[in-house]
Amino acid sequence: MAPSPLRFLSADRPLREARVVVLGVPLERGVSFRGGPALAPNAIRQASWSLESFSHHVRKDLVDVGVCDLGDLDVERSREEVFRELEGSMQRLLRAGKRVVVLGGDHSVSLGCVRGAMGALGKVQVLVLDAHSDLRDEYLGDRFSHACVSRRLSELVDRLVIVGARSFFGPDLDEPFFAELGEIPKKLSREAPLWLSLDLDVLDPGIFPGVTNPEPGGLSYGDLLDVFRLLRGYGVVGMDVVELAPPFDPSGVSAVTAAKLVIEAILHLWG
Repeated sequence: MAPSPLRFLSADRPLREARVVVLGVPLERGVSFRGGPALAPNAIRQASWSLESFSHHVRKDLVDVGVCDLGDLDVERSREEVFRELEGSMQRLLRAGKRVVVLGGDHSVSLGCVRGAMGALGKVQVLVLDAHSDLRDEYLGDRFSHACVSRRLSELVDRLVIVGARSFFGPDLDEPFFAELGEIPKKLSREAPLWLSLDLDVLDPGIFPGVTNPEPGGLSYGDLLDVFRLLRGYGVVGMDVVELAPPFDPSGVSAVTAAKLVIEAILHLWG
């Protein structure tokens, strides 16, 4: 792993003492439209320092959780090599009882995360928050494009739920994976560990324009907080936050929102 010149807000605990670990994976190989996810992990880290560590929603403070920032994986090699190291890192961290937040990167990093979670914990269910179905078998000859992530995940896990999708390629509309916000509790099991994949384009681009593939409509910031509240009893072991494209929001508001969502997710799920 390469040390980052930055660390996430209040992520100052040594690994052995931390309950939650932040790991950056600035991989950008699977995008199909606009670039920028390679810049996202450090954009989120930098933006986090503009925020308070305390959440008034749950009345908890990040400084009391115990967070460690491990920096970034080295992505200057083949995508499969990156996936293998990410998978191994997830296995080690989850077996050690840590909870993990992965800062992508494009959405393909979810595959390495879920593979690692399965290696550590056995059966894992996945909740994907995404504007796009991502159920193509391949896109432009690439089976690991971000347009294929949910298809690849569906081949790994027994239970996949997609919330927030509003962009489909046609045949995928007949798939059983899609759910509305209010259906989340009945779509998930409380018996199996849960991995949460947050593709930031699930948000309305009117409030979050800095993504690789903006899609009109979408969830609000408050909707995502509602999801975090819903998931408290579902054994979430980790999450990835992907597809931020900082160059497409020069205001920096998208990066700040992403950082705030990471803070709230940690405090809602593991605080």
